[in-house]
Amino acid sequence: MKKLMFVLVFLAGCATATQPPAVNVRDGRGYCPLCVEWHEDGQMRWPTEYAGRTYRFCDPNCRAAFVKNPEKYLKDPQFNPAGGNSGTK
Repeated sequence: MKKLMFVLVFLAGCATATQPPAVNVRDGRGYCPLCVEWHEDGQMRWPTEYAGRTYRFCDPNCRAAFVKNPEKYLKDPQFNPAGGNSGTK
């Protein structure tokens, strides 16, 4: 019973892990330039860094596509706002 309780507490902690601040996440929502959609902050679970800035994505495939060609997506002002230094949680 103690093992089961430990596992449940551990899993609950993992589910609520804090994501890193990101340029494309603001006011509890994140913009994915590959889906061209806004998502709730909790859906933006796949971070990556580029040029010293953190970006988060809604899907590991979106993150992989960004990593392949970041400059293509950085032109989108919703994704990469001017003056967006570090973003918010």
